[in-house]
Amino acid sequence: MNIKKAREDTPCENIYFNHASTSIPPIPVIEASEDYYRMAMRYGATSKKAEELTAIRYNAAKQKMAEFINADQEEIMFLPNGTVGIHIVAQGMQWKEGQNIILDSMSFISNTVPWIQAAKTYGLEIRWIPSKLPGILDIQNMENLIDKNTALICVTHAANSLGVLQDIEKIGEIASKYQIPYCVDAAGSLGAVSLDVEKIKCDFLTASGRKYLRGPSGTGVLYVKKEKIVQLNGWVAAWNSGVWDCNKNDFSFYDDIQRFNYGEKNYPGIFGIAKAVEYIDEIGGIFEIENRIIELMEYLFNKLKEIKEIEIIGPQDVFCRRGTMGLTMNKKTCGEIADYLNHNGVGMMGHHFFCPGVCRLFGIEGTARISLHYWNTEEEIDQLIILLSQIV
Repeated sequence: MNIKKAREDTPCENIYFNHASTSIPPIPVIEASEDYYRMAMRYGATSKKAEELTAIRYNAAKQKMAEFINADQEEIMFLPNGTVGIHIVAQGMQWKEGQNIILDSMSFISNTVPWIQAAKTYGLEIRWIPSKLPGILDIQNMENLIDKNTALICVTHAANSLGVLQDIEKIGEIASKYQIPYCVDAAGSLGAVSLDVEKIKCDFLTASGRKYLRGPSGTGVLYVKKEKIVQLNGWVAAWNSGVWDCNKNDFSFYDDIQRFNYGEKNYPGIFGIAKAVEYIDEIGGIFEIENRIIELMEYLFNKLKEIKEIEIIGPQDVFCRRGTMGLTMNKKTCGEIADYLNHNGVGMMGHHFFCPGVCRLFGIEGTARISLHYWNTEEEIDQLIILLSQIV
C-alpha cells in the first residue's frame, strides 16, 4: 500500500482517530468535487455542454460504485447520506398490517428509528435480534424469530460504538432461505472492508460517503436489487423521479432506480464520492486497506493492554473489527477521556453513540471510541498511548 501517497494527500495537522464519524477526504477527492464548479463556471451549470459533461461523470460514478460492491449501475442511487437510504426502504416497502420486521439490537439510531416509525404507521411489530457477549448478534435465535409474517430483516454491519463486524453473509443466507427481503446498513464498513452484495445476498444496502470511504460530506449510496426496485414506493415526487400527467392531474414514479430521485442532485459530492472509490485502487485496493487496518488495530490492542486501567469493549480478536473500537477507563467517563485527548491534539469522540443496545449489553454509559484508518500510523498510536497513560 502506498502510505506515503496517502499521507501526502491528507495533510491533516491533527492526529485523527474519528473515521467512524467522518473521515478526511484526500486532496484528489476534494479536487474532484471542485471539478463540478470549475465546469459550471466555464460553461454555465445547465448549458448543454455542462449537462453533457455532468451526465458522463454521473454515469461513470454509478458504474464505479456498482463495481465496488459487485452490483449493476442501474441498482445504484446516490443520496445525501445513508440515513436517507434507510428511510427510502422503510417508507417504501409495501407493508401489511400485522407483519413484523427483524432488527439488529445493537444498531445506531439511524437504523432503528425509521423502522419504528414505519411500524407505528403501518401496524407492524418490531422483533429484536438478541446480542450476546462479546458483542455479536445471536443469529441462531434470530432464525427463531422468523415466521410467515416476517416482512424484512435489517442489520448493521458494524455498530459505530463497537466496530465489530457482524456475519452479514450468514444472515443473508437465512433471509434467502425464507425468501425475506434483507437490508444491510454498511455505514461503518464501506471503504474499510470488501463488500459484495451478491455474496451478502442483500436486497438493499445503504452507506454514507463521508466515513471510511473518505468521500465528501453530504453523500451516501443506496443499493436496491433490480427486481426489488418497483416493489418500493417512490420517495419524492420530483421532476426527475417520475411522470406528471398534467391533463389527468396524475403523477407516476419511474419503474427504474430513478424513482428514488429527489430533485437536484449533489453533483459536486457525486464527483467526489466517485473519486473516493477510484482512490482506493490508486493506493493499493480494498484488500490492502483491510490488511493495513488490521495491522494498525493489532498494534493498538497490544499497546492498550499495557495500561491496566483500560478495558477494551468487545472481542479481543482484532480480525473481527475493521478500524473501530471502544474503551472505558477506571474513574474516568468516556466524555472526560474524549475532552482530554481532543485538547491534546487527538481527534476522537466519547459518547453513547445512540447505540443503547451496546450500552445495555456491556453495562456501560458509552465508550471512548478510537477509529483508525489505513493512513494513520504507529507513531500516532504511540502518542495516543502516551496521553492515555497520563490520565489513568
